[in-house]
Amino acid sequence: MHLSGANMAALWLDLWRGTFDCAVTDNRASWHWAVLKETDVWEEHGRAIAACKQYLPGSFDVAPRDPSLHSNSWYKATEYITWIYGLCPALLYGILPELYWRNFCKFVAGLRIMSQYSITPRQLQYTCQLIAQWAVEFERIFYQRRVDRIPFIRPCIHLTCHLASEAARVGSPICSSQWTMERTIGNLGQEIRQPSDPFSNLAQQGIRRCQMNALKAMLPHLDPPENTNPRASADLGNGYVLLAKRDWYPTTIYGEEARVIAEYLNLPHAPKICRWARLRLPNGQIAWSQFQELQKAPEDVRMARNVKVSLNGGEWIAEVRYFTRLIVRAADSFSVPDEDLDTPDHVRFIDVALATLYSQPDANLLDKSYGVLASCTKLGEASLQVIKISDIRSVVAMIPHRPIIHGVAEGRYFLVEKTGMEIAHFGLEDDEE
Repeated sequence: MHLSGANMAALWLDLWRGTFDCAVTDNRASWHWAVLKETDVWEEHGRAIAACKQYLPGSFDVAPRDPSLHSNSWYKATEYITWIYGLCPALLYGILPELYWRNFCKFVAGLRIMSQYSITPRQLQYTCQLIAQWAVEFERIFYQRRVDRIPFIRPCIHLTCHLASEAARVGSPICSSQWTMERTIGNLGQEIRQPSDPFSNLAQQGIRRCQMNALKAMLPHLDPPENTNPRASADLGNGYVLLAKRDWYPTTIYGEEARVIAEYLNLPHAPKICRWARLRLPNGQIAWSQFQELQKAPEDVRMARNVKVSLNGGEWIAEVRYFTRLIVRAADSFSVPDEDLDTPDHVRFIDVALATLYSQPDANLLDKSYGVLASCTKLGEASLQVIKISDIRSVVAMIPHRPIIHGVAEGRYFLVEKTGMEIAHFGLEDDEE
């Protein structure tokens, strides 16, 4: 938490805003990376950050506020992480000179992998090489081996170089960092009831917690899972749960939606369906849909209808219209009459989402940013298709921006994933081999 959300975040901001003390032998005019030092540019950047709030799902925790107004007033670590490592690679593209932007993206690429709960040996090796290259480049383009710029090289830069090796020794940093330790200490502190000798009591609570965790791991039946599914939900198995709202009665669908579903079921006509608005994923995130979100004002929504899916052997981003359960009779006919729900031996469900796709990311931007800036376009109605719910991996944010590509500003959407989730690779890592 302190490395990414405080130390490194402060370093990048001090560089971009040019707030480092300038020695008499140096000249701020040569700090070409200080692109946010002007007040009007800084305020414009802050407004751009605040405008992203409606596109960030609620599962991303606190959405970053306008940093030009709030960065010095209880700005949370999660806000810094989303702002600096989620939004800045896209929002600073074309503003930060390419040399410095690519160096920043190289750091973000390594940090995103190190922020996962699960890291493969291949990813660890790739990240170790990436961070080592970044550190050398950082010194060359910022510090430049100048004595008057030694303050640019803070201890957090050296610490970052040890992330991969320490992960191989103690596990993923997100599971062993101060973030985890502070939460654990807070939980143990809440269990203390005696004001006398607090540290001994805290130690005993820690020992008791370890003993209980060991027993639960060896004998899982001592701690059976609670049924956390709310009323009017449908447990689909494997951690997927459909949540209200839903249609009370089967609804007839028309147009392209009807054609796509009929084609998926290999039927001449689409059956009536019951639409569901939300889906809880195995990782705890809740995916919404247009069926629910379009009924609210945009300023009242934290958009959560964009999801990462596995499709045709690759990773895609899709925008969900709604979820539904198609009923397949034993005789291979399809319908959704209410009485079928009481005859589970004669039917089975096909749990699907109807969604449109985004394009694959722009290859040039993806390559230049080391896989950090995934900029896509909406494929629209032509990409409408049925996606199995079991192929949905996580909820992501797709935020509009207008990068200049081949000299022309294009309306596109860039991908932001929640820190800690397995990141989308779009085949980039295979290319690095």
